[in-house]
Amino acid sequence: MGDLEIADRLGLIMFQQASGVEVDLTQRIARQLAKGIDGPQWAERQLAEVAHLRASWERVVSDWIVRSRETSAGVVRQAGEAGERSALADLRAALLGSALESRLPGARAVLGLAEELSGAIASTKYGILRAAEDIFRKVVADTSGTVLLGSQTRRGAAQQILDKLISKGLAGFTDRKGRRWDLASYVEMAARTTTQRAMVKAHTDTLQSRGVQLVMVSNAPQECKLCRPWENKILSLTGEGRQELQVKSAVSAEIVTVEVAGGLEEAKRAGLMHPNCRHSVSAYLPGLTRPASSDPADPEGDAARQRLRALERQVRAAKMREAAALDDRARKDARAEVAAWRSKIREHVASTTAKRQPQREQIGKAR
Repeated sequence: MGDLEIADRLGLIMFQQASGVEVDLTQRIARQLAKGIDGPQWAERQLAEVAHLRASWERVVSDWIVRSRETSAGVVRQAGEAGERSALADLRAALLGSALESRLPGARAVLGLAEELSGAIASTKYGILRAAEDIFRKVVADTSGTVLLGSQTRRGAAQQILDKLISKGLAGFTDRKGRRWDLASYVEMAARTTTQRAMVKAHTDTLQSRGVQLVMVSNAPQECKLCRPWENKILSLTGEGRQELQVKSAVSAEIVTVEVAGGLEEAKRAGLMHPNCRHSVSAYLPGLTRPASSDPADPEGDAARQRLRALERQVRAAKMREAAALDDRARKDARAEVAAWRSKIREHVASTTAKRQPQREQIGKAR
C-alpha cells in the first residue's frame, strides 16, 4: 500500500468517526424537537430540556474523543512504520546488509504527532456542544415566531429551519486562510495531514540515520499550483536554497553533479505538503536515482477533482438532512435529494477525468 493510500484509508476512518458523531447528535436533536411538536407549550417544554440534552450530547462527544485518541495513536504508528518501510526500500537500492532490517529511529520520532492530532480533535468539543445547543435553541425560537405569524405549520417551519442549519454542518471551523471546514472534513484533513507528516518524518529521519541527505519529490497527478514547482525536484534535508553540489556517486567512486532546488523545509513553507497534499518524498541517491519526467500541468483535472469533492459534500449534506427528518415525508424528500446529487456525480465522472470514490459519499452511522 502506497503512502497516499495509507493517508486516504486512515483519514477516512477518522472521517467516519466524526461524521458518526454529527449523525448521532443530529438525530438526538431531531427526536427531541419532534416530541409534542403539534401540542401547546411545545417551546417552553423544549427549552426546559436543554440542560438534560446538553449532558446527553456531551457524553456522545466525550466518548468520540476517547476513541479518536486511540485511533490517532494507531494512525501515527502505522504512518511512521510506513515511512520507515519506504526509506528501507529506498536504501536497499544501494545498500545491502542485515543492519537495514533492524528497527531504525524514524517511527519513535513521530510519536508527538499523535498527541497533536488528538489534541486538535479534543479542542473541537466545546465548539460542537455550543453549535448543537445554538441549533436547538434557534429552531425552537424561530419556529415559535413563524407559527405565531400563521405562515405555516410548526412541524414544517421547524424542519425548514433545521435543514438550513444542518446543511452548514453541525460544527464549522475556519482556518487561518479563511477556509471553512465542517467537523468531519476538518478531522479528515487533520488526520491525513498528520499521517503525511508522520510518514515524511519517519522516512527522512531514517534516511538521515544512514547518511542520506537528499530526497526527491514525487509526481502526483492533478497537482495543485503550490506543489507543481517542486514535483520531481531534488531537495536537501539539511540546507536551503538552490545549489549545485558535487557529490560522490552512490554506486561508484565517481563524482557527480546534482542540481538541488532547495531544502525540504523551505519547500514546505512555500506550500508543498499543505493540508490534504498528495505528495511524498523518496531518497535521492546520486548516480543511481533517475528523476521521472513530470506530467503536463493539468489544471482542468484538478478543477474536476475539486468539483467532485464539492458534489460529495452535497450528498453528505443531504444525508444529514435525512438524519434530521422530523417525519417520513421529510425523510423521503431528503433521500430524493441524495439520489439527485448522486446523479450529478455520475454525470461529472462520465465527462471528466475525476474518479468516483463512493466511500466519500457516506456519512458515519450513529452509534
